[in-house]
Amino acid sequence: MCAPGPREQAAWAAQGKPDKRAKPKPKAKAKPLTVEQLAELNGVALFGVPLKLNKGRFTVIYPGAGEFDKGFVSRSFGRGRVFSKIADVKNVSHRKLLIDGHSKGKATLVGFLAGSTLSRFDLVDDYKISFRMRIPKLGAGGRFAFLLNHQGGSFVQTNFFQDIIIAATKTKVRTKDKRFASPAYRWFDKGPQGMPVVIVCKGGKLSISIGVLNGKKEEMIEVVATEVMEPPPGKIGFNFQGFSFLISSLRIDGKFPRAWCEKEMAVLRKAGKLVTKMPEKKAPLPPLKGPAKKGPDLSKPDPEAEDEL
Repeated sequence: MCAPGPREQAAWAAQGKPDKRAKPKPKAKAKPLTVEQLAELNGVALFGVPLKLNKGRFTVIYPGAGEFDKGFVSRSFGRGRVFSKIADVKNVSHRKLLIDGHSKGKATLVGFLAGSTLSRFDLVDDYKISFRMRIPKLGAGGRFAFLLNHQGGSFVQTNFFQDIIIAATKTKVRTKDKRFASPAYRWFDKGPQGMPVVIVCKGGKLSISIGVLNGKKEEMIEVVATEVMEPPPGKIGFNFQGFSFLISSLRIDGKFPRAWCEKEMAVLRKAGKLVTKMPEKKAPLPPLKGPAKKGPDLSKPDPEAEDEL
């Protein structure tokens, strides 16, 4: 038998030694998404529109393409109706009265004659609601009530933004500003721009302000305010009767309603409709092949341009 040569001896020696080459590390397990991340992914299912979250606060904005009906439940009375899709307002005279010529903000909804609406989601004790309201015609019989923190028999209400009613304590606070103490049809601006309305609940205070034209500028004036003892989470909405109107640029900012979102997302998960994966990031596009196109040589005069001169 022949003795192994140096090559065979080296191969056997290598087989006996451990492989020092680096082995690929196992992929790290993806961290479970937070409640906030899940809420953003499922914003349309929860609020009807995309949800923006920042430092524990959320923002939703409602355009007038039908999204409002996904975040609110509306009811009609008699011939009345709430149009969440502006394109559904077909009557020429109604469009001319309520929509055509609207000069500020993006239309969100049209309220026609009589109806009501209530949000599917809850707001907690720290929020800001802003919108514009255009009422071309308003008589003494018009009624409008905006509801806040509505939960069963507990709610806060304002009638044409002139007062604040707290059902739990049977408290009613009316405006002390004489300009807005009379019936709304006497002072509500019926111009095409509508009147801006801002409702804020923060730090134990609820305030309602409206915008009044001062020359060409709009001045926000606090109409009524009162202290509130952290009202419980609840829904928002309104009911109206005896007139028609347009609401535009509806925006809601508030403390993230975590408990409500967890409850609703559990329902979505059970139905198999909860989105649980972040969208994959798109890879950057490869650079274009071929030589770069050269622009005109500006160091030389353009004969055509000289002819035009």
